[in-house]
Amino acid sequence: MIRRILFVGAFLFLATATHAQVFNTGQTLKKGTFSLGVEPVLHVDGGADGLVLFAHGGYGLKSGIDLAFKAGFANPNYIGGDIEFAISPNISVAAGAHQFQHFGLDGTINFNIPIRNDIDLYTGLDGDLLFPDGGDTRLALWVPVGLEVGLRPAMSFLLEAEIELSQAYHVFGGGLCFYL
Repeated sequence: MIRRILFVGAFLFLATATHAQVFNTGQTLKKGTFSLGVEPVLHVDGGADGLVLFAHGGYGLKSGIDLAFKAGFANPNYIGGDIEFAISPNISVAAGAHQFQHFGLDGTINFNIPIRNDIDLYTGLDGDLLFPDGGDTRLALWVPVGLEVGLRPAMSFLLEAEIELSQAYHVFGGGLCFYL
């Protein structure tokens, strides 16, 4: 119990110094499974003005493949979706598109690190190829660092930070995800 508290405390400290919008481990949803999540996030040094409330949804198409959609309610609003493929039981890649300030194409690779049966640490690389109106195309890159804690068999708490690597902003947040 003490180790769990120290681990979560260390992650919370890291999250306050860094930043979230992958809201997903390196595992895909099982065929026919739905996920619904809510995640308030804070953008730092860019992005939206203040807090963004994200709604996440996903559906397992078949073994190793799922679809995800997300909407962020802020100034400006965010809408996006992606398809995710399992590379191994703990590694996935996703590709998609979004509209948030500019149109963008998304790519993510996620690595899931099981800590216990009900706790997973995840990280990887998240990138957006952005197409600003009348501007130069740019590549924004982040390193997501997240923690998923199973609260009940069909409910998890996710805490995530995205560390800006280039031409982006920092984001941090957390929320609940329900699996149906």
